[in-house]
Amino acid sequence: MTANRLPRRAALALLPLLAACGTTTVAPLGQEPRGRVVVLRGLLNMFSTGMNMLTFSLREAGYDATVHNHAEWRGLADRTADAARGNALKRPLVVIGHSFGADDAILMAGRLGRAEVPVDLLVTFDPSWVLAVPRGPRRVINFHQDRDTYARRLTPGPGFDGRIENREVAGESHLSIDKNLELHRQVMTALAEFGGAPGATRAVAGMPAQSGNAGMPARSGNAGLPARSGSAGVPAGPPAAPLPRPPRRPVTARR
Repeated sequence: MTANRLPRRAALALLPLLAACGTTTVAPLGQEPRGRVVVLRGLLNMFSTGMNMLTFSLREAGYDATVHNHAEWRGLADRTADAARGNALKRPLVVIGHSFGADDAILMAGRLGRAEVPVDLLVTFDPSWVLAVPRGPRRVINFHQDRDTYARRLTPGPGFDGRIENREVAGESHLSIDKNLELHRQVMTALAEFGGAPGATRAVAGMPAQSGNAGMPARSGNAGLPARSGSAGVPAGPPAAPLPRPPRRPVTARR
């Protein structure tokens, strides 16, 4: 029995080292960014390769996008708040995450909300445990798969005054949903609604560009099955003092 425990203990001892892996290096944009996007990977910083793909697509589209270990979310929130206070934050401000990274993306948006720095768009790919959205983000898009025994749908937390869209994606698993290129395209389309940014007509992560698909339902990249769109909007939670509005006009979610 002792022989069985030692490897397990050794593996557990390695978890902090694996979690210490941090930001992925990206090339400079070489142009004025169209907005700031923070992307968070999931458990052990190694199971969310789709977040890397999405980050590089966002950078190709002109956004100041960086991808990080989800454990960095507190420091990222504080640095983002400092940039906002110094008028050095480019809008729109977007936070994206997968799995534990989705959980911490929600927490990061809440931390920024408490600092009076509203997040323009929060995008989550199959969050794990954090399913209530706090006051902070204006619009939330939650892509969640349909294979688990419990629903990974987001609901308003205390003081939430934005809009939540739960989009169920058929044919994906927890470990594949972040790599679905059609969902990446939907993220680009949502960003395009802020104006002055490329949307679905630009090629994303090697996919051919498609025009006129801003309202198309998501499709599973692996199985080719259609994704079922969840509720177009979830009512906000208890009222709270509103956050200051971002410089750009907030997005109005479409049904």
